[in-house]
Amino acid sequence: MPLVRFRDVSFTYDGQENPAVDSLSFDIEEGEYLVIVGANGSGKSTLVRLLNGLRLPTGGSVAVRGLDTRNQESLGRIRSEVSLVFQSPADQIVSSVVEEDVAFGPENLGLPREEIAIRVTDALRAVGLEGERFRHPHFLSAGQQQRLAVAGALAMSPSLVAFDEATAMLDPRGRSTVLDLMDALSSRGVTIVHVTHDMDEAARASRAIVLDRGRVAFDGSPAELFARGELGQWGLALPESASCALAAGLVPVPGETPEALASRIAGKIVGAGASGAAEPDRVRIALPVSDPAFVLSGVFFSYLRGTVNERKALSGVSLSIPAGSVVALVGETGSGKSTILQLLNALASPSLGTVRSFGLDTAARGTDLRALRMRAPFSVQRPESALFEFYAGDDVAFGPRNMGLRGAVLVAAAKRAMDEFGLPWDRYRDRRSASLSGGEKRKLALAGVFAMDPDALLLDEPTSSLDPVTKRTVFASILAFAKKGRTVVFATHSMEEAARADLVGVVWNGELVAVAPPEGIFYGLYDQAWGIGRPFACELRSALSDAGLRSEDRPLDAGGVGAALARAGRGAAT
Repeated sequence: MPLVRFRDVSFTYDGQENPAVDSLSFDIEEGEYLVIVGANGSGKSTLVRLLNGLRLPTGGSVAVRGLDTRNQESLGRIRSEVSLVFQSPADQIVSSVVEEDVAFGPENLGLPREEIAIRVTDALRAVGLEGERFRHPHFLSAGQQQRLAVAGALAMSPSLVAFDEATAMLDPRGRSTVLDLMDALSSRGVTIVHVTHDMDEAARASRAIVLDRGRVAFDGSPAELFARGELGQWGLALPESASCALAAGLVPVPGETPEALASRIAGKIVGAGASGAAEPDRVRIALPVSDPAFVLSGVFFSYLRGTVNERKALSGVSLSIPAGSVVALVGETGSGKSTILQLLNALASPSLGTVRSFGLDTAARGTDLRALRMRAPFSVQRPESALFEFYAGDDVAFGPRNMGLRGAVLVAAAKRAMDEFGLPWDRYRDRRSASLSGGEKRKLALAGVFAMDPDALLLDEPTSSLDPVTKRTVFASILAFAKKGRTVVFATHSMEEAARADLVGVVWNGELVAVAPPEGIFYGLYDQAWGIGRPFACELRSALSDAGLRSEDRPLDAGGVGAALARAGRGAAT
């Protein structure tokens, strides 16, 4: 008997005409490592909630170890077998102390105190939160809250753990920790269901299911998936490792490491160069030396200053952001990136030092903060917390309306932004904001700030939780905005995105430790201690060098790899 069985399962949300999932039939076997992928709104999160009865099918049946989720008497047993880690970690936080939050599930199982204490300690150690066990969960960063949600699931010792975009808000080091944890659980026989938009993460699974408009469009191995021609139609893309392999003229191998790919490339330079892809368009402008859009000078900032819960977020940060530039802020979860964005928008004032936005001291008496925030709106890390209008169209129109736009001009601004972000005005304007998927909420929040057509954009993890195709489209819109001479400052855990900025600022333990163009950050200045990781292309270049193939090129992406190998091939041929 399979651990989980779906039979003709459908589910439709109240007020929606089309089902979120439609006629799903598949089994999940004990010990399987299954990845669920698909475009935003394809039904992935709904499927996860159906696993343990948080949602009950409106058609068909879901059974866990033969127990029907529609049987209320079976739900306790089912939920002890199946633990979920949600896309939004705040949905799982139920206590005011970290260790008590992790203990909540085991306590509800009626376990002895000694067993609960052991499970809590082991779970916190597994996710790297031992030092935070006595803190209030709401004082943790978004990424730390995500790790807390994972710890709460692990403490239940379930047979199946379903991760719904559980790595989306984590820095590379934290993401690697959680992925390694999934691998370790799988090796111990725990069944893993992993919903992700990261194709390199998907390549780690043994089986992949693609959802397309609520239906199963593919069910097979990751290798079979990445060989299919429909990836783009499903909102998917090749993993970065596969793109680099193709750029080198080689057949992709799912989950391939930079070292393994480098060993395949060695000795085949001439042939590899022939397939080199063109480098993607980047914003590359002559950065002005005067008239910066934003300046931080000796900035210190502490949350809950003067209380027992005071936490220092920034220490002596100085940064000048040229007008018209694209600046990426990178760093580990909790390093201070989001705090810098809040200071630039005057949502927070420095404890010490000064912040100037468009020449205005954000903390000075008389500064028109409302006007400043209109010139540089801030898109927060969790878009659902920024959506408050009942209808999607009204939410996007809120900012432009407060800028004085009315009538046809207001509608045109909202329509243009929603259309650009893949939320067609005619289809989405009257949709309830709360009914949108996580990725659709992200796009709606971004559309709201773009509709204001401001002088600058401050974006916190703008593409997290988006499917690969939408992510590419959204980031292209961000770069297109910058090409109009506007300023963009964004925080990201994607080093591939950071590599397309003009400048990259590395924030580490509350300090700005490096600011340079991407090539400088990811090659000459790079320090593993920062915990940010590097683009796959950079790691591949290092692996090639170790294999004896040295080059002056510093590729940042697959296109750069192809071009570098082509040049190396021509050199070898002569």
